[in-house]
Amino acid sequence: MEKKNKDKIVINSSNLIYNIYNIGKVLASFYSFDDIFIFENQYHSEETIGEIIKDFLEKNSEEILKKKLNIKYFNKNNLSFYVQKDENKFEKIIYYNATISSIFYNIQDTFHLLRSSSTAISNLMFLRIYIIYKRIEIAEKSDEYIIKKTNLIGKPIFNTFKYYLYNKISKKLRIIKYSMEDIKKSGINCLSTIDSYCNVKNSLYIYQSNSKNSNFDNFFKIDLLNNKISLISSKFPKRILKSMIYIPKYYIFIIGGKNVKEVIKYNIKIDKENYKKYPYLLPYELIEPSLIFINSKYLYAFENSTLEFHILRADLNYISPFEDIKLANSKYIYMNQKFFGVVKSNNSILFLGGQMINSNKEFINNCYEYDYIDDKLIISKRGFRSFDFVEKTFIPIDNELYMQIVEFKKLNKYEPKVIFFESKK
Repeated sequence: MEKKNKDKIVINSSNLIYNIYNIGKVLASFYSFDDIFIFENQYHSEETIGEIIKDFLEKNSEEILKKKLNIKYFNKNNLSFYVQKDENKFEKIIYYNATISSIFYNIQDTFHLLRSSSTAISNLMFLRIYIIYKRIEIAEKSDEYIIKKTNLIGKPIFNTFKYYLYNKISKKLRIIKYSMEDIKKSGINCLSTIDSYCNVKNSLYIYQSNSKNSNFDNFFKIDLLNNKISLISSKFPKRILKSMIYIPKYYIFIIGGKNVKEVIKYNIKIDKENYKKYPYLLPYELIEPSLIFINSKYLYAFENSTLEFHILRADLNYISPFEDIKLANSKYIYMNQKFFGVVKSNNSILFLGGQMINSNKEFINNCYEYDYIDDKLIISKRGFRSFDFVEKTFIPIDNELYMQIVEFKKLNKYEPKVIFFESKK
């Protein structure tokens, strides 16, 4: 079936005229965008579209809607409702307090929305409502998308108004100073250990503590192409020890933080200063989790700040809850690597850097990796080296080649290091 174009329907409140037609009864039918019939019922024309949708949700169970709409997980807040304006254009209903008669008035000249009944029932009019289950728009091949869209990778330098800038074309690493004009205009501060950031298509997005406001934090963007800093919002929720990850094409996920279970989803394309909450809470708090997006589908979060090693996974294609993954070999292996970076390695996720805690149990000075096919934790042959990753996710820059910028201490001085990882080796 030809893909339907969807736009918002804008109903001017001054045009919500009641009793335009002496319609009486209306037969409202609900269909999926694949023209699969779901439900219909008769209503009076002066009932609101909100009342019709409420009735629809009450009379159709989650199981019915999951089956008819072909969705794995169901959350009624993710449903959107549309009416047909012409043969190829559909418009979203956004005014739920509008009556059916006012809807008819606003679409009176449109395609197949209003027609006289050919049945014996007089004054019965027909309204077809289409339903779509909102999903996150994800690039089909997320690593390839990042590779094609990214030439510059940045890392803010702690306690300075500077950042490291790596150019993957010239293979050079530079130090760039913030402009004084942008510092004053945006209100950006030096990056601290409680802040977080991530790279997004030649830009840095920074989630920074606002010391002047106890209720909110700041969210910034640094355009690496022209070194321009802009304040996106000064009203992001206050949180420390969180992590950020870019989900191509348009999303940044912010996960974790002290006493926090809500996950923030920011749309770089349309949300401007606004953010939205992911519809499901984390099962428990995560402190500075390591995040990675696998196979353009699964978002993994790893956290080992307490006595227990946690693995959470959400299927972003279906906007699923975060599943608490239990290791198949948890009884036979002890995990003592913490606050590590993560990179894809064949069918596993390799943990690099961070800290290695020497406990009373058997101490192993090798990196760990997680086999996401068999849900097993494996001790890697790769020896452990201590690197402090703020942005936990390694960035794809070529086929099977990933990188991240870190700082390491040398003679009481911190110096940058670009770490490359080739998954095939």
